[in-house]
Amino acid sequence: MDVDASLKIVGLYSWVQVINITISGLQLSLGTLQVTGIALSVDQALEYYCKPSPGFTANETTPLIYQDGRLVPDGCHMYSVLNGTLTENITTCENGWEYPGSMSGETNTNSDFNLVCERGILAGTLISLNYAGSLIGCYITGQVSDIVGRRPVAICCLALTSIIGTAISFTWNLELMMALRFLLGMVLPGSTLVSYVRLVEMFTPKSRTIGNMMSQNFWALGVVMVAPIAYLLPNWRHFQLAISLGCLPFLPLHWFFSYESLRWLVQVGRAHKAEAILKKIAKSKNIKHEGGFLISQHEDVPLTENVPLKERPVPEEPEDNQAISSPTKRDEAANERKPVCVSEEVNGNIIEDAENIGNNNVKESPGRKYTLLDLFKTRVLIKHTCIIWYLWFACDIMYFGLIVYTTSLSGNKYLNFFLLSLVEFLVYTHDCFITRRFGRKWPIAAFFAASATACIMIAFLPEETAGGTDLTVLIVVIAMIGKFYSSASYDLTMLIAAEIFPTVLRNIAEGSAAAFGRIGGVVAPLIVHLGSKFSFLPMTIFALMSLVSCICILMLPETKNRPLPEMYEDVNKLTRGSESTR
Repeated sequence: MDVDASLKIVGLYSWVQVINITISGLQLSLGTLQVTGIALSVDQALEYYCKPSPGFTANETTPLIYQDGRLVPDGCHMYSVLNGTLTENITTCENGWEYPGSMSGETNTNSDFNLVCERGILAGTLISLNYAGSLIGCYITGQVSDIVGRRPVAICCLALTSIIGTAISFTWNLELMMALRFLLGMVLPGSTLVSYVRLVEMFTPKSRTIGNMMSQNFWALGVVMVAPIAYLLPNWRHFQLAISLGCLPFLPLHWFFSYESLRWLVQVGRAHKAEAILKKIAKSKNIKHEGGFLISQHEDVPLTENVPLKERPVPEEPEDNQAISSPTKRDEAANERKPVCVSEEVNGNIIEDAENIGNNNVKESPGRKYTLLDLFKTRVLIKHTCIIWYLWFACDIMYFGLIVYTTSLSGNKYLNFFLLSLVEFLVYTHDCFITRRFGRKWPIAAFFAASATACIMIAFLPEETAGGTDLTVLIVVIAMIGKFYSSASYDLTMLIAAEIFPTVLRNIAEGSAAAFGRIGGVVAPLIVHLGSKFSFLPMTIFALMSLVSCICILMLPETKNRPLPEMYEDVNKLTRGSESTR
């Protein structure tokens, strides 16, 4: 029973399919709102200072310190008061803190829980817990969706996202907040990873690039929506409540209008349900047919107008020379930016089918079970595995680190976040053109080098020159360039990772690399927190990691126009072939 053959017959864009694509895509966007929105909910952008002692003002009790060559108020210390007299002795904030921005209605998690000064590390910990939950949730939702189906997991996780997100907006206990952030991270892959899988499984192999690009742009849509919503709702609790309750309207839409993945239904032996869905799609397009749709792609039946649809041969699709799309971005971003899981077997199958459809000569040993240890069976595989793991780790740190760091840039944090989000829409079309023309590894190396250069410039550029010239616009433009090329290098890293491992190990390699990369997402907020002590340090670390990545990618073979390796020996051929063409 061939789902691809049936989809080629009924087509891809009936109103039934478009509604299903839209529901899955918008759920991915809603998940992205939660994944990236935490950067504006938990940030250090609000001004704060020690609450002055009774009878004194903040101007009197707040000392000045040098920061980045400028005198600025010290938000973590104050002049002590003894017997009603202000002294020159400096002490910590005995009376707590005040947040001038909160008077205009702007708040964040840091101001509500006083996560500043020596408690500032807890702000980064909150974000890290969210991403750590996603690391575990990625595995759980992947396993469960393989057992009970994509649709039930997507619906349940959407409902749980709404419930947990709403609970977060009403929480005033820090320990409970941390627990809820972790739980929210666990269910978010159900909206990012599973929605991505559902989207890609709706397309035929040669059209799957479209499905992948759709999922990436739905992700980008979610990122872009964060700043406008946060600007309209500057109180982080209102913002969190809005993006959580926004999930509710999609629950009835999911329940009544979405359908289960046809591929999953056939895989678990529920072909009759898949058949019913195909008939509904055919009816919506006024396709008349007799019998069933789930036919073999290799049946040789002459095509005539009077032949029942179930007996017609599969029409040939136009050739699509586009490269294999990367399995995901971000998820989950929750990373989540591109959600791949160790447990998701569909990712490997997607790539394999896209290139090897109709190829019955896969050299996989019957009954052979491959494991993570098989990635370390040969010297070449060890090299590829270590490099890809590091690249994925660096990409996750760069991507999520820049999202969190955006709120620390000079200027309006909402505008900065919005501008840096917009570049994601350009990345995917740009990558498609570049890889078809220039290959894989040299563009990736150039992108890593460009992002490293941008990070170094941001790290050491002052907000204004000695002559008083404001450099805010220049810094934001450089940050946009850095974000663009870090996202581009992330996208293409996932692409080349899919192309250098044999078919029998591809899913294991992708999944393990994604899991290793998730650790980068957990570490990224803590690196950004280092900027509270040394403002240049986070971007310097990002730049160094990008430079190392630039060198590492050049050690991998070029994969443009090369067949996907199927077994161990094919990987060696790929490497030798790449060396001979240098």
